[in-house]
Amino acid sequence: MKELFRSAWISLTRSGLRTLMTACGIAVGTAMVVLISGIGSVGEKVVYRELESMGINGISVSASEGLTMPCLISIRELSMVSQAMPLTLEFAGAELGGKELSTVACGIDAGADQVISLQLLHGRLLTQGDLVGEAEVCVIDAALSQEAFGRDNAVGRTLTLFFDDMSVDMTVVGVTATGSSLLQNVTSLIPYMVYVPYTTMQSAAGSDTFDQIAVRVSADCSAAQAQRAIRKSLAHFGEEIGTLKTEDLSNQRARLERLVVVLSLGLTAIGGVSLLVSGCGIMTVMLSSVHERTREIGIKKAIGATRRRILAEFITGALLISTIGAGTGMLLGMIVMAVAGRLIGFVVEWSALSLMGVFALTLLLGVLFGAYPAYKAAGLKPVEALRQEN
Repeated sequence: MKELFRSAWISLTRSGLRTLMTACGIAVGTAMVVLISGIGSVGEKVVYRELESMGINGISVSASEGLTMPCLISIRELSMVSQAMPLTLEFAGAELGGKELSTVACGIDAGADQVISLQLLHGRLLTQGDLVGEAEVCVIDAALSQEAFGRDNAVGRTLTLFFDDMSVDMTVVGVTATGSSLLQNVTSLIPYMVYVPYTTMQSAAGSDTFDQIAVRVSADCSAAQAQRAIRKSLAHFGEEIGTLKTEDLSNQRARLERLVVVLSLGLTAIGGVSLLVSGCGIMTVMLSSVHERTREIGIKKAIGATRRRILAEFITGALLISTIGAGTGMLLGMIVMAVAGRLIGFVVEWSALSLMGVFALTLLLGVLFGAYPAYKAAGLKPVEALRQEN
């Protein structure tokens, strides 16, 4: 075996530059696969973290006749529920900064950031005091602030909301990041958001019901179990709330996660194309080697070298080139990802299994693309090979 590797190595070093360039091509292909794999892994983690921060791990509860405070209390008493918040949604016109814009007025509870994941940029969120006093205050998103004032911070400005037959002047007490709310992430139809105390919304509408109740499920409980428990707890309200509907928002998360996986596989496939190109390079080099060593192969066969020995020598040569290229490429890809991670601020967690898979795939491609030249070399007849003039 040692003699086999030595013979293969000597034959490769005869055309050192060509061998080096081929190994570099394999290294680039392997590095591309490693980089894409690392980018895909980081991308998946970032998306999953964003999905968690968006609140797509809960349940939306609604009813045809609206939900009441006793319904909210019943849901909050369930052990499977960690957070529950009333929501009242209504399309409304808004005037601020001298501009009239279309918005969605959202009546929310204190602590809304724990349920619909509001990310505060300036000022404050709504408090329990705002709810109790039916305060005419609001929190708006940064996109609305930018559109009206040309900057994110609109705290202290006055906003007028126009409902069907009335208007309410409100003071902006906070600004949230655009798109940070679950309500904006589950649909693209919602324009600018204005968050007001739900008690203020109820007072303006002359109603004591909620459009929805947003529920966060406990970590040790599945959404399906929570849905069954919620339906059971609200069953005795009957005709008072009408037809009950519960929507598992994790279904949307599952669809998004499948999309991320498909994109990651697609990127990996693109990297695999570069490996195939490198494999073609191995075949070209090995075929050239067979042509250049025709007389040598004839001499070896004349003095007793078997067909299997010649075949093994060329396969070993292809394996050596692949090993050098794969090792160099993996190291290069990991270094580039580590440097990029340090500069951008993310940590790449490499899977030993995936790295071993990339390495094994590169070696397999090297053997497969080296098989034909090896077969061709092993099939040469000694007499015809000795007649060949190099």
